[in-house]
Amino acid sequence: MANERKTVMVSSTARDLPEHRKEVMDACLRQGMFPIMMEHLPANDHEAISASLKMVDEADIYVGVFAQRNGYIPKGKKRNPKQISITEMEYDHAVKRKIPRLIFVMDKSHPITIDDIDIENAAKLKTFKDNIQTENIVNFFKSPADLRAHVINSLSQYRDSDIEQFHYVSDIPQPPEAYIAHPYTLLQTHRLIGRQNELNLLTN
Repeated sequence: MANERKTVMVSSTARDLPEHRKEVMDACLRQGMFPIMMEHLPANDHEAISASLKMVDEADIYVGVFAQRNGYIPKGKKRNPKQISITEMEYDHAVKRKIPRLIFVMDKSHPITIDDIDIENAAKLKTFKDNIQTENIVNFFKSPADLRAHVINSLSQYRDSDIEQFHYVSDIPQPPEAYIAHPYTLLQTHRLIGRQNELNLLTN
């Protein structure tokens, strides 16, 4: 239904991106959308795969955040014939479903630690990231806050109009340009009348 809140599947590795995932969750909520996220995988591989793909099935929009880790790779050729990570499975399923995909990749200038790098699966990760950058328009983020701004701006394209709201949070301007995070009725008038002493105080 048009007035129902859209659901956003947030796909990323959790171990190295906890702060980033919180920022993405906040960005979804600010755009009036509901984030679904897998913070803790079930105990066995079969349940983990099923739970992850189920979240993609329930989503209206897929948000993929990719950094320097490949993510958990379920064992066994039968359950995982391609030997790919659950994060990559989620992306492939979003492609199969043909839902909107918003892709965010960590910029080379983003600070990282040695523990953030998945050396063992670096080749697999590079191949995967090369593929997603070929198949999608990609935004590069330099910090958790920068990621949040990118997600807010990208999700704004899929937000349903609501005439009862005064304005929406969309792109966040760079300082010193003013940024109002929440609807404020007085911003809708061209001129404020009366209470001059208070207006002068605010101006000062």
